[in-house]
Amino acid sequence: MSETTFPRVAVLGGGGTIGTTVIGAMRGAGWPAEQIVAAGRSEERLAPVAAQFGVETTTSAADAVVGADVVVTSVKPQDMRALLAQIADAVSPAALVLTVAAALPSSFYEDLLTDGTAVVRSMPNTPARLGKGATSISAGAYATEEHLALAERILAGTGLVVRVDEEQIPGVSVVSGSGPAFFYAVAEAMAAAGMANGLDRELAEALAAQTLIGAGALLEQSGESPAELRAKVSSKGGTTLAALAAMGAAGLQDVISAGANAAVARSKELGEELQRG
Repeated sequence: MSETTFPRVAVLGGGGTIGTTVIGAMRGAGWPAEQIVAAGRSEERLAPVAAQFGVETTTSAADAVVGADVVVTSVKPQDMRALLAQIADAVSPAALVLTVAAALPSSFYEDLLTDGTAVVRSMPNTPARLGKGATSISAGAYATEEHLALAERILAGTGLVVRVDEEQIPGVSVVSGSGPAFFYAVAEAMAAAGMANGLDRELAEALAAQTLIGAGALLEQSGESPAELRAKVSSKGGTTLAALAAMGAAGLQDVISAGANAAVARSKELGEELQRG
């Protein structure tokens, strides 16, 4: 691997949302533009990336990985096998492959690339676009502490980055991967409840959004657990406690568990489908 302070990084799928997010995080952390190359299918998709971040772009994934110390694969999972076939002979055996694609295990990459290739699997979520994400990383069979530290450095600008064993990724995908959608569903339900009680849509949605934003910030900064904060809002005999009791009786915990279990099951199914090709 390069001895430079900022290793050269090739971002494949650099014109997409996650690829652009990773590039933005690196540039925001001071990564030099000349040490980043973005590859994508079309010059049209890549032009805004070059304009915003000043990085080199190319429509050839194979060209992009030549000389790269890190290869970030951020294409759709169903396109990954074809991408790896394009770059397999061009990726340096010493390079780190950092994947941000869902469902596919590190062994999928290891089987299709040069024997011994270091792979780090990451699971970002959409708030990473604002530097407010929650991303997990896990080491493949050949990834070292140095590789994990480099992955953390690349992704640091996206928000929280945590290390987990690859076997824990289904749990991560439920909490932080699918979690934003659960959050938005709760916001929708809160707004709908407000509208049912006389608020117009714009006001109800604004109140729901800001309430959840504020509650999340308080949870992040207070050092208190969700249970502790919930108890502080739930005065004995009050309206909040009545609402929580009704939600519990309606099966709130069971609803969340059912959704989580369905997400894990589908993730496993998707991974098996994609590995079969």
